[in-house]
Amino acid sequence: MRCDFFSLRIRCQLISKMQEKKEVHVKKIDLTSWRWWLGLKEERVMSKPINNYGITVIVPAFNEANSIADTILSVQAQTVQPDEIIIIDDCSSDRTNEIASSMGVTVVRTEVNQGAKATAQKYALDRGLVKTELFITIDADTLLAPDAIERTIPYFNDPLTASVCGYVIPARIESIWERGRFIEYVFSISLFKMAQNHLGSVVISSGCFTVFRTDLVLKMGGFNTLTMAEDMYLTWQLSMAGYRIYCDNKAFCYPFDPPTFKIFVAQLDRWYRSFFQNLAIHWSDLLKYDRKLAAFTFGYLLDGSMFAIGLMWGLLYSIVNIPYVSLIMTLMLDTAIVSTVCIIEGIRIGRLHQVLLCLPAYQITRLVGMFVFWRSMWKEWIVGDRLKLWVKGH
Repeated sequence: MRCDFFSLRIRCQLISKMQEKKEVHVKKIDLTSWRWWLGLKEERVMSKPINNYGITVIVPAFNEANSIADTILSVQAQTVQPDEIIIIDDCSSDRTNEIASSMGVTVVRTEVNQGAKATAQKYALDRGLVKTELFITIDADTLLAPDAIERTIPYFNDPLTASVCGYVIPARIESIWERGRFIEYVFSISLFKMAQNHLGSVVISSGCFTVFRTDLVLKMGGFNTLTMAEDMYLTWQLSMAGYRIYCDNKAFCYPFDPPTFKIFVAQLDRWYRSFFQNLAIHWSDLLKYDRKLAAFTFGYLLDGSMFAIGLMWGLLYSIVNIPYVSLIMTLMLDTAIVSTVCIIEGIRIGRLHQVLLCLPAYQITRLVGMFVFWRSMWKEWIVGDRLKLWVKGH
Protein backbone atom coordinates (compact mmCIF):
# COMPACT_ATOMS: atom_id res chain seq x y z
CA MET A 1 0.00 0.00 0.00
CA ARG A 2 1.15 3.53 -0.75
CA CYS A 3 1.45 6.25 1.87
CA ASP A 4 -1.16 9.02 2.24
CA PHE A 5 1.32 11.51 0.78
CA PHE A 6 0.99 9.92 -2.66
CA SER A 7 -2.80 10.20 -2.61
CA LEU A 8 -2.54 13.80 -1.43
CA ARG A 9 -0.12 14.58 -4.25
CA ILE A 10 -2.49 13.08 -6.82
CA ARG A 11 -5.37 15.19 -5.46
CA CYS A 12 -3.31 18.37 -5.61
CA GLN A 13 -2.28 17.60 -9.18
CA LEU A 14 -5.86 16.95 -10.20
CA ILE A 15 -6.99 20.30 -8.74
CA SER A 16 -4.13 22.04 -10.53
CA LYS A 17 -4.95 20.39 -13.86
CA MET A 18 -8.66 21.24 -13.51
CA GLN A 19 -7.62 24.85 -13.25
CA GLU A 20 -5.35 24.53 -16.30
CA LYS A 21 -8.11 22.92 -18.35
CA LYS A 22 -10.18 26.09 -18.03
CA GLU A 23 -7.62 27.81 -20.23
CA VAL A 24 -7.37 25.03 -22.83
CA HIS A 25 -9.92 24.51 -25.57
CA VAL A 26 -10.62 20.79 -25.81
CA LYS A 27 -13.05 19.42 -28.35
CA LYS A 28 -15.76 17.14 -27.05
CA ILE A 29 -15.55 13.46 -27.88
CA ASP A 30 -18.50 11.87 -29.66
CA LEU A 31 -18.93 8.64 -27.75
CA THR A 32 -21.94 7.69 -29.87
CA SER A 33 -19.78 7.26 -32.96
CA TRP A 34 -18.46 3.80 -33.72
CA ARG A 35 -15.45 5.34 -35.49
CA TRP A 36 -13.56 6.06 -32.28
CA TRP A 37 -13.15 2.34 -31.60
CA LEU A 38 -10.99 2.08 -34.72
CA GLY A 39 -9.08 5.26 -33.99
CA LEU A 40 -10.20 6.73 -37.28
CA LYS A 41 -10.80 10.23 -35.98
CA GLU A 42 -8.46 12.41 -33.92
CA GLU A 43 -9.54 16.03 -34.22
CA ARG A 44 -7.68 17.58 -31.33
CA VAL A 45 -4.21 17.03 -32.78
CA MET A 46 -2.89 19.62 -35.23
CA SER A 47 -1.00 18.51 -38.32
CA LYS A 48 2.15 20.45 -37.42
CA PRO A 49 3.86 21.19 -34.09
CA ILE A 50 3.45 24.74 -32.84
CA ASN A 51 6.71 24.64 -30.90
CA ASN A 52 10.28 23.71 -31.77
CA TYR A 53 10.93 21.37 -28.87
CA GLY A 54 14.31 20.35 -27.56
CA ILE A 55 14.51 16.54 -27.54
CA THR A 56 16.80 14.12 -25.70
CA VAL A 57 16.86 10.40 -26.45
CA ILE A 58 17.68 8.00 -23.59
CA VAL A 59 18.73 4.44 -24.48
CA PRO A 60 19.38 2.13 -21.49
CA ALA A 61 21.71 -0.67 -22.58
CA PHE A 62 23.15 -3.77 -20.97
CA ASN A 63 25.19 -6.08 -23.20
CA GLU A 64 23.52 -4.85 -26.40
CA ALA A 65 26.56 -4.98 -28.71
CA ASN A 66 24.58 -6.86 -31.37
CA SER A 67 21.88 -4.21 -31.71
CA ILE A 68 23.04 -0.88 -30.26
CA ALA A 69 24.59 0.40 -33.51
CA ASP A 70 21.40 -0.19 -35.52
CA THR A 71 19.32 1.48 -32.81
CA ILE A 72 21.55 4.57 -32.80
CA LEU A 73 21.57 4.74 -36.61
CA SER A 74 17.77 4.62 -36.70
CA VAL A 75 17.63 7.57 -34.29
CA GLN A 76 20.26 9.51 -36.22
CA ALA A 77 18.24 8.99 -39.43
CA GLN A 78 15.11 10.67 -38.02
CA THR A 79 13.40 13.43 -39.99
CA VAL A 80 13.24 15.36 -36.70
CA GLN A 81 16.67 15.19 -35.12
CA PRO A 82 17.04 15.02 -31.32
CA ASP A 83 19.40 17.46 -29.60
CA GLU A 84 21.22 14.65 -27.83
CA ILE A 85 21.33 10.85 -27.75
CA ILE A 86 22.38 9.44 -24.38
CA ILE A 87 23.32 5.78 -24.02
CA ILE A 88 23.14 4.59 -20.42
CA ASP A 89 25.66 1.75 -20.44
CA ASP A 90 24.58 -0.27 -17.42
CA CYS A 91 27.95 -1.92 -16.75
CA SER A 92 27.95 -3.96 -19.96
CA SER A 93 30.62 -6.64 -20.24
CA ASP A 94 30.60 -6.72 -24.05
CA ARG A 95 31.45 -4.02 -26.64
CA THR A 96 28.29 -1.94 -26.08
CA ASN A 97 30.25 1.03 -24.69
CA GLU A 98 32.93 0.88 -27.36
CA ILE A 99 30.44 0.70 -30.24
CA ALA A 100 28.21 3.49 -28.92
CA SER A 101 31.17 5.77 -28.14
CA SER A 102 32.34 5.53 -31.76
CA MET A 103 29.02 6.79 -33.14
CA GLY A 104 29.00 10.39 -31.94
CA VAL A 105 26.56 9.98 -29.07
CA THR A 106 26.87 10.63 -25.34
CA VAL A 107 27.70 7.49 -23.39
CA VAL A 108 27.24 7.40 -19.62
CA ARG A 109 28.40 4.29 -17.79
CA THR A 110 26.82 3.49 -14.44
CA GLU A 111 29.06 2.80 -11.45
CA VAL A 112 27.23 -0.45 -10.65
CA ASN A 113 24.64 -2.38 -12.63
CA GLN A 114 21.22 -0.88 -11.98
CA GLY A 115 19.46 -4.22 -12.37
CA ALA A 116 16.59 -3.08 -14.60
CA LYS A 117 15.67 -0.70 -17.40
CA ALA A 118 13.66 1.50 -15.01
CA THR A 119 16.61 2.12 -12.70
CA ALA A 120 18.91 2.85 -15.65
CA GLN A 121 16.44 5.47 -16.93
CA LYS A 122 16.04 6.84 -13.43
CA TYR A 123 19.83 7.13 -13.25
CA ALA A 124 19.77 9.57 -16.19
CA LEU A 125 16.90 11.69 -14.86
CA ASP A 126 18.19 11.86 -11.28
CA ARG A 127 21.53 13.20 -12.48
CA GLY A 128 19.95 15.95 -14.53
CA LEU A 129 21.21 14.58 -17.85
CA VAL A 130 17.94 15.54 -19.58
CA LYS A 131 17.77 19.31 -20.13
CA THR A 132 15.19 19.49 -22.93
CA GLU A 133 11.40 19.93 -22.94
CA LEU A 134 10.86 16.42 -24.28
CA PHE A 135 12.76 13.20 -23.86
CA ILE A 136 12.38 9.83 -25.53
CA THR A 137 12.95 6.36 -24.13
CA ILE A 138 14.00 3.69 -26.62
CA ASP A 139 15.09 0.13 -25.94
CA ALA A 140 18.57 -0.72 -27.14
CA ASP A 141 17.17 -3.44 -29.42
CA THR A 142 14.52 -1.26 -31.06
CA LEU A 143 14.62 0.42 -34.47
CA LEU A 144 12.55 3.47 -35.45
CA ALA A 145 10.87 4.31 -38.73
CA PRO A 146 12.49 7.51 -40.12
CA ASP A 147 9.45 9.68 -39.28
CA ALA A 148 8.60 8.06 -35.93
CA ILE A 149 9.65 11.01 -33.77
CA GLU A 150 8.19 13.57 -36.19
CA ARG A 151 4.74 11.98 -36.02
CA THR A 152 4.57 12.20 -32.22
CA ILE A 153 5.47 15.89 -31.81
CA PRO A 154 2.13 17.51 -32.86
CA TYR A 155 0.36 15.81 -29.95
CA PHE A 156 2.30 18.09 -27.60
CA ASN A 157 0.42 21.08 -29.02
CA ASP A 158 -2.02 20.13 -26.28
CA PRO A 159 -0.34 21.28 -23.01
CA LEU A 160 -1.98 18.39 -21.15
CA THR A 161 -0.27 15.75 -23.31
CA ALA A 162 2.22 13.88 -21.13
CA SER A 163 3.44 11.16 -23.46
CA VAL A 164 3.03 9.65 -26.92
CA CYS A 165 4.06 6.12 -27.82
CA GLY A 166 4.43 4.40 -31.17
CA TYR A 167 2.97 1.46 -33.09
CA VAL A 168 4.99 -1.66 -32.28
CA ILE A 169 5.89 -4.23 -34.96
CA PRO A 170 8.51 -6.96 -34.38
CA ALA A 171 11.77 -6.26 -36.20
CA ARG A 172 12.07 -9.96 -37.02
CA ILE A 173 9.02 -12.12 -37.79
CA GLU A 174 10.26 -15.66 -38.36
CA SER A 175 9.55 -18.06 -35.49
CA ILE A 176 6.06 -19.06 -34.29
CA TRP A 177 6.50 -16.82 -31.25
CA GLU A 178 7.48 -13.77 -33.30
CA ARG A 179 4.59 -14.38 -35.72
CA GLY A 180 2.09 -14.72 -32.90
CA ARG A 181 3.43 -11.58 -31.22
CA PHE A 182 3.08 -9.67 -34.51
CA ILE A 183 -0.63 -10.54 -34.71
CA GLU A 184 -1.04 -9.69 -31.03
CA TYR A 185 0.37 -6.21 -31.68
CA VAL A 186 -1.71 -5.65 -34.83
CA PHE A 187 -4.95 -6.75 -33.14
CA SER A 188 -4.54 -5.03 -29.78
CA ILE A 189 -3.05 -1.76 -31.05
CA SER A 190 -5.44 -1.30 -33.98
CA LEU A 191 -8.53 -2.02 -31.90
CA PHE A 192 -8.04 -1.48 -28.18
CA LYS A 193 -5.16 0.97 -28.11
CA MET A 194 -6.70 3.19 -30.76
CA ALA A 195 -9.94 3.25 -28.78
CA GLN A 196 -7.92 4.32 -25.75
CA ASN A 197 -6.06 6.82 -27.91
CA HIS A 198 -9.27 8.56 -28.92
CA LEU A 199 -9.90 9.36 -25.25
CA GLY A 200 -6.28 10.28 -24.55
CA SER A 201 -6.17 7.47 -22.02
CA VAL A 202 -3.78 4.81 -23.36
CA VAL A 203 -3.25 2.10 -20.73
CA ILE A 204 0.49 1.82 -21.26
CA SER A 205 2.91 4.14 -23.00
CA SER A 206 5.21 1.43 -24.32
CA GLY A 207 8.74 1.55 -22.95
CA CYS A 208 10.33 0.46 -26.22
CA PHE A 209 9.50 3.87 -27.77
CA THR A 210 7.75 6.74 -26.02
CA VAL A 211 8.12 10.53 -26.08
CA PHE A 212 7.61 12.21 -22.69
CA ARG A 213 7.15 15.81 -21.54
CA THR A 214 10.13 16.15 -19.21
CA ASP A 215 8.72 18.46 -16.54
CA LEU A 216 5.64 16.28 -16.02
CA VAL A 217 7.70 13.12 -15.59
CA LEU A 218 9.92 14.87 -13.07
CA LYS A 219 6.81 16.11 -11.26
CA MET A 220 5.73 12.47 -10.91
CA GLY A 221 9.12 11.59 -9.42
CA GLY A 222 10.57 10.01 -12.57
CA PHE A 223 10.59 6.28 -13.17
CA ASN A 224 9.36 4.28 -10.20
CA THR A 225 10.93 0.92 -9.33
CA LEU A 226 8.12 -0.49 -7.16
CA THR A 227 7.03 -2.78 -10.00
CA MET A 228 8.67 -4.52 -12.93
CA ALA A 229 6.83 -2.26 -15.42
CA GLU A 230 8.03 1.30 -14.96
CA ASP A 231 6.31 2.38 -18.17
CA MET A 232 2.88 1.25 -16.97
CA TYR A 233 3.39 2.71 -13.49
CA LEU A 234 4.34 6.12 -14.90
CA THR A 235 1.53 6.02 -17.49
CA TRP A 236 -1.05 5.47 -14.75
CA GLN A 237 0.46 8.17 -12.54
CA LEU A 238 0.28 10.72 -15.34
CA SER A 239 -3.22 9.70 -16.39
CA MET A 240 -4.59 9.84 -12.84
CA ALA A 241 -3.10 13.31 -12.45
CA GLY A 242 -5.25 14.53 -15.34
CA TYR A 243 -2.76 14.36 -18.21
CA ARG A 244 -3.31 12.70 -21.58
CA ILE A 245 -1.51 9.67 -23.02
CA TYR A 246 -1.57 8.96 -26.76
CA CYS A 247 -0.38 6.41 -29.31
CA ASP A 248 0.23 7.33 -32.94
CA ASN A 249 -0.70 4.49 -35.29
CA LYS A 250 1.83 5.53 -37.93
CA ALA A 251 4.84 6.13 -35.67
CA PHE A 252 6.32 2.68 -36.20
CA CYS A 253 8.98 1.13 -33.97
CA TYR A 254 10.53 -2.29 -34.39
CA PRO A 255 11.79 -4.14 -31.29
CA PHE A 256 13.32 -7.61 -31.42
CA ASP A 257 10.78 -9.90 -29.78
CA PRO A 258 11.42 -13.33 -28.23
CA PRO A 259 12.34 -15.90 -30.91
CA THR A 260 12.02 -19.00 -28.68
CA PHE A 261 9.39 -20.52 -26.42
CA LYS A 262 11.50 -20.11 -23.27
CA ILE A 263 12.20 -16.41 -23.79
CA PHE A 264 8.63 -15.78 -24.95
CA VAL A 265 7.19 -17.26 -21.74
CA ALA A 266 9.70 -15.37 -19.59
CA GLN A 267 8.74 -12.06 -21.20
CA LEU A 268 5.02 -12.77 -20.92
CA ASP A 269 5.49 -13.67 -17.27
CA ARG A 270 7.19 -10.32 -16.62
CA TRP A 271 4.53 -8.38 -18.53
CA TYR A 272 1.57 -10.05 -16.82
CA ARG A 273 3.05 -10.01 -13.34
CA SER A 274 3.98 -6.36 -13.79
CA PHE A 275 0.36 -5.65 -14.69
CA PHE A 276 -0.88 -7.41 -11.55
CA GLN A 277 1.72 -5.58 -9.45
CA ASN A 278 0.58 -2.21 -10.78
CA LEU A 279 -3.09 -3.06 -10.39
CA ALA A 280 -2.55 -4.16 -6.78
CA ILE A 281 -1.01 -0.76 -6.01
CA HIS A 282 -3.28 1.51 -8.04
CA TRP A 283 -6.72 -0.13 -8.26
CA SER A 284 -8.45 2.11 -5.72
CA ASP A 285 -6.91 5.32 -7.10
CA LEU A 286 -7.88 4.31 -10.65
CA LEU A 287 -11.52 4.10 -9.57
CA LYS A 288 -11.31 7.44 -7.73
CA TYR A 289 -9.30 9.59 -10.11
CA ASP A 290 -9.49 8.14 -13.61
CA ARG A 291 -12.54 6.07 -14.47
CA LYS A 292 -11.70 6.01 -18.17
CA LEU A 293 -8.36 4.37 -17.48
CA ALA A 294 -9.99 2.13 -14.87
CA ALA A 295 -12.53 0.91 -17.44
CA PHE A 296 -9.82 0.04 -19.95
CA THR A 297 -7.62 -1.56 -17.28
CA PHE A 298 -10.31 -3.73 -15.72
CA GLY A 299 -11.56 -4.48 -19.23
CA TYR A 300 -8.12 -5.91 -20.03
CA LEU A 301 -8.34 -8.07 -16.90
CA LEU A 302 -11.81 -9.22 -17.94
CA ASP A 303 -10.65 -9.96 -21.51
CA GLY A 304 -7.86 -12.19 -20.26
CA SER A 305 -10.34 -14.01 -18.02
CA MET A 306 -13.19 -14.35 -20.51
CA PHE A 307 -11.09 -16.07 -23.17
CA ALA A 308 -10.08 -18.75 -20.68
CA ILE A 309 -13.64 -19.08 -19.35
CA GLY A 310 -14.97 -19.38 -22.91
CA LEU A 311 -12.54 -22.18 -23.72
CA MET A 312 -13.34 -24.07 -20.50
CA TRP A 313 -17.08 -23.69 -21.10
CA GLY A 314 -16.69 -24.94 -24.66
CA LEU A 315 -14.68 -27.95 -23.49
CA LEU A 316 -17.06 -28.90 -20.66
CA TYR A 317 -20.17 -28.43 -22.81
CA SER A 318 -18.63 -30.56 -25.53
CA ILE A 319 -17.88 -33.38 -23.13
CA VAL A 320 -21.44 -33.38 -21.77
CA ASN A 321 -23.15 -32.92 -25.13
CA ILE A 322 -21.75 -33.16 -28.65
CA PRO A 323 -18.00 -33.90 -28.44
CA TYR A 324 -15.86 -30.79 -28.96
CA VAL A 325 -18.35 -28.97 -31.22
CA SER A 326 -18.81 -26.09 -28.76
CA LEU A 327 -15.07 -25.83 -28.20
CA ILE A 328 -14.46 -25.68 -31.93
CA MET A 329 -17.21 -23.07 -32.38
CA THR A 330 -15.68 -20.93 -29.62
CA LEU A 331 -12.26 -21.05 -31.26
CA MET A 332 -13.74 -20.35 -34.70
CA LEU A 333 -15.61 -17.28 -33.45
CA ASP A 334 -12.49 -15.93 -31.74
CA THR A 335 -10.39 -16.60 -34.83
CA ALA A 336 -12.95 -14.88 -37.08
CA ILE A 337 -12.96 -11.71 -34.95
CA VAL A 338 -9.16 -11.53 -34.69
CA SER A 339 -8.66 -12.32 -38.37
CA THR A 340 -11.15 -9.69 -39.58
CA VAL A 341 -9.59 -6.92 -37.51
CA CYS A 342 -6.03 -7.91 -38.44
CA ILE A 343 -6.76 -8.23 -42.17
CA ILE A 344 -8.26 -4.73 -42.25
CA GLU A 345 -5.29 -3.36 -40.30
CA GLY A 346 -2.84 -5.35 -42.42
CA ILE A 347 -4.15 -3.57 -45.51
CA ARG A 348 -3.76 -0.18 -43.80
CA ILE A 349 -0.14 -0.73 -42.79
CA GLY A 350 0.82 -2.51 -46.02
CA ARG A 351 1.45 -5.92 -44.40
CA LEU A 352 -1.56 -7.98 -45.48
CA HIS A 353 0.54 -10.87 -46.81
CA GLN A 354 2.47 -11.02 -43.55
CA VAL A 355 -0.74 -10.93 -41.50
CA LEU A 356 -2.20 -13.86 -43.45
CA LEU A 357 0.96 -15.91 -42.94
CA CYS A 358 1.12 -15.18 -39.22
CA LEU A 359 -2.53 -15.65 -38.22
CA PRO A 360 -2.23 -19.43 -37.58
CA ALA A 361 0.56 -18.83 -35.06
CA TYR A 362 -1.59 -16.48 -33.00
CA GLN A 363 -3.88 -19.18 -31.61
CA ILE A 364 -0.82 -21.09 -30.38
CA THR A 365 0.74 -18.08 -28.71
CA ARG A 366 -2.63 -17.01 -27.30
CA LEU A 367 -3.12 -20.36 -25.57
CA VAL A 368 0.38 -20.08 -24.11
CA GLY A 369 -0.43 -16.51 -23.08
CA MET A 370 -3.63 -17.62 -21.36
CA PHE A 371 -1.73 -20.16 -19.28
CA VAL A 372 0.97 -17.62 -18.32
CA PHE A 373 -1.72 -15.02 -17.51
CA TRP A 374 -3.43 -17.23 -14.95
CA ARG A 375 -0.16 -18.55 -13.55
CA SER A 376 1.11 -14.99 -13.11
CA MET A 377 -2.10 -13.97 -11.36
CA TRP A 378 -1.76 -16.96 -9.03
CA LYS A 379 1.82 -16.12 -8.14
CA GLU A 380 1.33 -12.37 -7.66
CA TRP A 381 -2.09 -12.19 -6.02
CA ILE A 382 -2.66 -15.57 -4.37
CA VAL A 383 0.65 -16.90 -3.06
CA GLY A 384 2.47 -13.53 -2.98
CA ASP A 385 5.49 -14.73 -4.96
CA ARG A 386 6.35 -11.32 -6.44
CA LEU A 387 8.61 -11.09 -9.47
CA LYS A 388 11.69 -9.01 -8.65
CA LEU A 389 14.23 -10.08 -11.29
CA TRP A 390 14.29 -8.36 -14.68
CA VAL A 391 14.42 -10.83 -17.58
CA LYS A 392 15.45 -9.53 -21.00
CA GLY A 393 13.19 -10.24 -23.95
CA HIS A 394 15.89 -11.60 -26.26
